[in-house]
Amino acid sequence: MTAGAVGVLFLAQLAISSSSAAAGESEVTPPPLSQDRIEKHLTRFERIADAHGGDRASGTQGYAESVDYTEKLLKNAGYSTRRQKFPFRYTRTLEEKLVLRDGATPGVVVSGYSPSTPRGGLAARPVAVGGDTERRQGCRAGAYDGVPAGGRIALVDAGGCSMDDKQRVAADAGAAAVLVANTGPGELHTWLADPDAARIPIGGVTQETGRLLAAEARAGRTVQLTLRSLTERRTTENLIAVSPRGNPEHTVVSGAHLDSVPEGPGINDNGVAAAVLLESALAAAKDHGTRPEDNRLVFGFWGAEEFGLLGSQHYVDSLSPEERERTGLYLNLEMIGSPNYGLFTLDSRATDPVTGQRPAPGSDEIERELTDAFAAQGRTSLPGPADGRSDYVAFLGAGIPTGGLYGGSFEAKTPEQAALWGGTAGRPYDPCYHLTCDRTAQYSREAATLHGQAFQTVLTHYSRHRLGEAAAHHG
Repeated sequence: MTAGAVGVLFLAQLAISSSSAAAGESEVTPPPLSQDRIEKHLTRFERIADAHGGDRASGTQGYAESVDYTEKLLKNAGYSTRRQKFPFRYTRTLEEKLVLRDGATPGVVVSGYSPSTPRGGLAARPVAVGGDTERRQGCRAGAYDGVPAGGRIALVDAGGCSMDDKQRVAADAGAAAVLVANTGPGELHTWLADPDAARIPIGGVTQETGRLLAAEARAGRTVQLTLRSLTERRTTENLIAVSPRGNPEHTVVSGAHLDSVPEGPGINDNGVAAAVLLESALAAAKDHGTRPEDNRLVFGFWGAEEFGLLGSQHYVDSLSPEERERTGLYLNLEMIGSPNYGLFTLDSRATDPVTGQRPAPGSDEIERELTDAFAAQGRTSLPGPADGRSDYVAFLGAGIPTGGLYGGSFEAKTPEQAALWGGTAGRPYDPCYHLTCDRTAQYSREAATLHGQAFQTVLTHYSRHRLGEAAAHHG
């Protein structure tokens, strides 16, 4: 379906009252967001990146100008804005390379805040940690019993514990580095939570590369591993916009990270989401707060998401107990313009691996509202598992009801998903994920339209209703 056809479909279907309305109440359906205005924001973000070394990463002038641009529009629309400054560790990959004995160079991704290999790289034999699933994950010292890890590159599977634990256990066993093989599709992009405790380099590889390394280990062959990055302390900030009207006792927070990775301009990751959030805020400013039932709206443009979800966590940590109690729910937007897109809603039944918690009661209702908003466009969404990789994590950990939209990143689209949504099976949702090609020419306008309208519909609903008020309709 073309973007134009999607727009026509919206106008036809969104004239109908939302199925999310509480029994006996009429739901106000928002008009479609202006995709031309969203593209205007994206063009500005890209130009900012191009003028400042190609990126908009937190702690850079590119990010600072992105904040300036966004804040100016919000202030002009009547929002009260504030900036939350906080320190963080900036890190940028300098080199990541894996060379097998036959000269093949499968991909490898340095984990955020990983120590670097020696200058010139590390030449060593890989050694695979074998045994049952738990042992292969390399989370406990016993996993290395009988494994000659000394001076070698340990190969373990993803899952079971944090990258910090995998790195620590491998270092205790004498390994010179550790590589973590994904157990699902795509490369493994990860972060260390405690850089100060890191002792050896650590990176992620695909499941297939893990098999190749295991074969090298069995053959006793040496590989060359180079993982180098620059890490230094910097300061960045969140941009928070608060509606001038609305009941502050019932606050609805929506957010998207505004920063890119240091490797590219970050248009799909996460400029599209930030642009949709911005345009939604500007649309809400026109009449929000004119009704007594309106809730207070807060829009968060998070910094340093790409350095460990730091901005959203800083915001949640800064809330007083009273402010947390007043926060009725959080809506998150992440990579909603992926060119080979999916339509994912945050799974309200999933356990997040970072916090170990499930979304708070009420999250199931938010998921239902988002699902219905896609259905109103004639599209089917699927639950996306909580995986600890976006800004919903802090809100989930704080026990705040949470929902979100996600278009997919490095994961491969399945044949079933391609049949449901179109696109190409076996290919990543976003082949430019964390690369220089993440530009305006690559994002999907159709995906941005579908996700954007679903978000706008649900935001409009919760700007006027509290959680639970739609229960009678869904019941």
